[in-house]
Amino acid sequence: VSCILAETTKISEAKNMCMLMGENAGRRLGKRAKKQFGTIEKVEEALDTFIYHTNMWYGYDIEIDHIKNSTIYINVFKCFIRDILRDRKLTTESPLCNITRGYIKGALEELTGKKVDVELVFGDVNGVCREKIVIR
Repeated sequence: VSCILAETTKISEAKNMCMLMGENAGRRLGKRAKKQFGTIEKVEEALDTFIYHTNMWYGYDIEIDHIKNSTIYINVFKCFIRDILRDRKLTTESPLCNITRGYIKGALEELTGKKVDVELVFGDVNGVCREKIVIR
């Protein structure tokens, strides 16, 4: 998928397409969680709920590192997208990496009703990725 996207689109378009794919899946996840838990006002509580109180994030192992103002820093220890990148010898700069960020964004926005951005701070296909969730 990543190679086809790279050949047929500009890199920014490919990244946007992957982000939207992840967001759509995340929104479906957020809707299911909202049925179970109701709307959760605080984004950090919604993230905590996903991480520790559901089995909906199969394929991910995430922890909250710290919170500073309206930004939540997370560590991603396990990610099925990163496994694919590593297998194909791609980096976290690949458009595919945006699927995970979109997934988190869509789920949190659906569950909280708030707008968030999810950005890669540091990516390592052989180790931990660090991301930040900015509450707008």
